[in-house]
Amino acid sequence: MTAQITLIKNIWAASLGALGILSVVSCASAAPDTPLPDAAKPWAELSDCFDRSVAVPVSDAEKMAQSCSGNSAAGDPARSGIERANAYFNAASAYNALAQTGTTNALCRGAGACNQIALSLLDQSLASQQDNQVSLTGSAAQIATNRRFIVRRTLERSRALRGVANSGTVNASCGTRTNCLSDAAALLSSLTVDIPPVSEAPEAARLGCEVLDTRWRVNSDLGREREYLYVEDLRRLVRECPAYAASASDRLAEISFERAERIREGLVQADPPPSIEAALGAITDYRSTLGTDRFKLPSYRGMGSVYQALAKRDPSGARTYLESAVDAYEKASILSASGTAAERAEDLEALGTSMMQLAHISGTPGSAERQTLSEGAANALQDAVNLAPTPARYALLGDAYGDTGQCTLAIPAYKAAISGLAGAEKISTILSLSEAYDACGQPDLALQTLNQANAEGNVSADVRYEIGRKEFENGSFPAALAALSAAESGLNGMRAAETNYMMSVAETITKPSGWQKSALDHAERAVSLNARTWAYNRQACLATILRGGKDAKNGSGLARCPDAGTPEASLLRGMFFLKQAQSMDVSAYNLASQTQWRSVLRAAETAFTNGQEALADAPDRERMVRFDDLQADVDIAARLQQGLTVVQRCNREITLGPQDPVWNDLKAFYGHYGVLKCS
Repeated sequence: MTAQITLIKNIWAASLGALGILSVVSCASAAPDTPLPDAAKPWAELSDCFDRSVAVPVSDAEKMAQSCSGNSAAGDPARSGIERANAYFNAASAYNALAQTGTTNALCRGAGACNQIALSLLDQSLASQQDNQVSLTGSAAQIATNRRFIVRRTLERSRALRGVANSGTVNASCGTRTNCLSDAAALLSSLTVDIPPVSEAPEAARLGCEVLDTRWRVNSDLGREREYLYVEDLRRLVRECPAYAASASDRLAEISFERAERIREGLVQADPPPSIEAALGAITDYRSTLGTDRFKLPSYRGMGSVYQALAKRDPSGARTYLESAVDAYEKASILSASGTAAERAEDLEALGTSMMQLAHISGTPGSAERQTLSEGAANALQDAVNLAPTPARYALLGDAYGDTGQCTLAIPAYKAAISGLAGAEKISTILSLSEAYDACGQPDLALQTLNQANAEGNVSADVRYEIGRKEFENGSFPAALAALSAAESGLNGMRAAETNYMMSVAETITKPSGWQKSALDHAERAVSLNARTWAYNRQACLATILRGGKDAKNGSGLARCPDAGTPEASLLRGMFFLKQAQSMDVSAYNLASQTQWRSVLRAAETAFTNGQEALADAPDRERMVRFDDLQADVDIAARLQQGLTVVQRCNREITLGPQDPVWNDLKAFYGHYGVLKCS
């Protein structure tokens, strides 16, 4: 079989090679009075089998195939080689036509079998008269007919090869599917197609268009690596072949759409995703399909999706991309108005989501621009819910109403969503419902929602964090500590830092077993996660002072009380020095210990004095500071002055005790942190 296939290939290659590159052209050089052949007449009877310019009739293809391949035509050894070549060719054309129509017939089982018979007949046609044996002399009409015969035979063989390849025929004479298609492509690539105006040479124009139509299909079957070839042929069909223009234009739109869809899918699924340039190319492809009705709606949807992906990939252009996404989805929602409710709801959901995203980066909070976009998003999502309600859609509607400030409408939307959601989506919606209650001035219901969710088994570090945060703000520190302790291991980033800070404060207030060490550990963890938040540094310093021990005694703990140049920072450093002085071993019989103790007191005095000096230019926010562990605002100026008073008392420059009016206030602050004693 392999030897036979190779032999047949060589015969066709040699035949075409001897003629050079074939052209499908009119015989324009003929004298004006030389009649050219008219359009091919349909086959009608046996004698037509020997005419190389007849066409396959619409209704009698089976009869033509049987007659022309029979013993009275191609099978008649008395006939000349030219006659038999014509008969074999006409029979093959009829078999190809039977395969193309797919009609049931008595000659072959299925389209593939008809194409295989056509291949064999064409081989016999070529054996009877090879292309280089076809006369290209004589009248212009004879030359034109013979040239077209060569081209038509090449075309019919290519059609037969493609038919066999795509039929799944086993043991095809051309080999594998790829081999068959490659042979067809090679035959057609040998043809240079110059299509004349139909008015001048209708038969040449028709044949040229048929070649282009078959060639693009063969190259398309071979795969996308040949896209540049079949796209060029399709474009020529649109430009030069009116009868093929509509279908070719539709196929070009389909190619562009499929190319754009691959990019769109890659933006969601591929790792790494397609480049921004590729994504913009997909937009161009989608736009090129908008003139084709069947692609208009899916292309607008695809454009919206790609623009959304671009907004995430390229934040610098997010606003422009999202504006384009809104425009695309708006057009899609209009086009889908006549479709199913479910499909239009999807378009409205995409429109609403894009408008929400655009609102978040447009204008300023509360601005008319942002409000208008948020209201548009809410309207689109409400329409989507009305058409096809889903839990996820209700959740989005709640978000949209929340953005517009309509918490009373957000609450029922979230409630409608929660029962149908699960996992992370359910947790997120529960948190959003809690926020909506807060926005409506119902903090008790906000906390109740979270506690109920937690009790029902919707266990989440985020839910427990929010419970702990709300309990902390409410002053319920034992409850806050319990919730935050359960949440801590599941959090990271800013929330983890805030959790450790609140736990440290709560432990300082509730004083559970081992609280001094735990409060310091949690405060240090908060600082390590976010050292820029001063409250965390304050708590770490205060926790160090409260714990005391060797870190205070040897002064190493001072690193937790950084000199930030503010009055408060100086106050904290002064308090640390008082704690260090108090922790030192001072002996009346050891002058060095006394000297060191006095130097630490001087350091405390210097810190308090520096704080007073910093107050001169300090803004109001640095004069009255909230200490969460005291649940009170601290007057920094007053406490700095009191710090100097404590130093004076320790240096025995003044006498001060419980009997003095200022003692209770001193004790409330300095006594609370354990730095009122001198040694």
